[in-house]
Amino acid sequence: MPHDLTLTLDGRTVTARTDQTILETCREQGVRIPTLCHVDGLSAAAVCRLCLVEVEGLSDPVPSCATRVVPGMVVTTSSASLVANRRAAVELLFAGGHHVCAFCPSSGRCELQELARELGLDHVHRGALRPRPAVDASRPGFLFDRARCILCTRCIRACGELERAWTLGVAGRGSRCRIVVDGGLDWGASSTCTDCGRCAERCPTGALALRAVAVQGLLPRLALEPPAPPGALGAGTRKVRLATLWLGGCSGCHMSLLDLDERLLALAPFVELVFSPLCDVKEFPEGVDLCLVEGAVTTDEQLALLRLARARSGVLVALGDCAVNGNVTAMRDYGLGLQPLLARWAGPGRPTAGHDLALPTLLAPVRTLSEVVKVDLHLPGCPPHADAIHRALVDAISGREPSLAGHLRFG
Repeated sequence: MPHDLTLTLDGRTVTARTDQTILETCREQGVRIPTLCHVDGLSAAAVCRLCLVEVEGLSDPVPSCATRVVPGMVVTTSSASLVANRRAAVELLFAGGHHVCAFCPSSGRCELQELARELGLDHVHRGALRPRPAVDASRPGFLFDRARCILCTRCIRACGELERAWTLGVAGRGSRCRIVVDGGLDWGASSTCTDCGRCAERCPTGALALRAVAVQGLLPRLALEPPAPPGALGAGTRKVRLATLWLGGCSGCHMSLLDLDERLLALAPFVELVFSPLCDVKEFPEGVDLCLVEGAVTTDEQLALLRLARARSGVLVALGDCAVNGNVTAMRDYGLGLQPLLARWAGPGRPTAGHDLALPTLLAPVRTLSEVVKVDLHLPGCPPHADAIHRALVDAISGREPSLAGHLRFG
């Protein structure tokens, strides 16, 4: 029979039961430990490594979801190294897949997205993009997008332990590791799947989704409490020289800027728009206080303009998901790559080695802003919420360095 014991948790003496894990004890004590692979009611997998904690006397951190408490145990849950490791783990999960939040059915209710926000991860320094696996849409009522899978195995355990179907499993090793259906069949060909939906219910990302949910579109974006209007900010307010750039994007971020609506009128006395697609100015000027840059870098012309803007701007903001992490703009790099795509576009008999001299040279691959210049503030979203842009502008007008810590959602 379990009995009570005492241990030290982040410097506090607490009571727990001998049959509890460290994670269960932390939750009872109101101590937040992030997890992605753990779900109540399923066996512990300890594969996401986000719930690692430090235990005095042990050389390495241990997974709190799979480690039982013992009398006298001294546990640390949020040291600087643990937080850094969790942040790195989440960034690797984003970089290792194709998590373009803009058209994901789980955006706004994605656990990976929410952890990025919690850990202050607002952009990803991605490496070389791998070919995107095809979406398995062969099962009526369900979609399986392996590009969004983070291998948490929650779907496998739900299928086996709750439904007793054991349809899903893991195949491959290392970078080839993947979730498979009946050993490697298309989902529609499975004879063991019962269509119960338990796998999709427990998927933390948009890898497994009900078709009925996927076609409903994205949930509303995070709304922010508006800051004080500029007129209420006192003597610290100043006139800001503002520039905006539109690189490789769809102009949606500039539309979000215009969505400030009547707030633009309130900001007008404090802002001088000195360069933008919204005004007729040909040369990027000197002495810009704040520069908002939409879109990824796709051409040599954009590359030169971005570097000039960085040199002449006090604060440079990556505005929107394409500028922050490539997003839709970088999708041309996901599969064939630039040259094969140009060859397919050109068709028989048209040259692909060169380019039209009247057009800028395309870069391969597409680059995010932070891969080219120093970015002072990353403002993700597709598009970013107008309230977030408003906060950045008000901070600049008030003489503060723009900061949106705690107010952003990745994607």
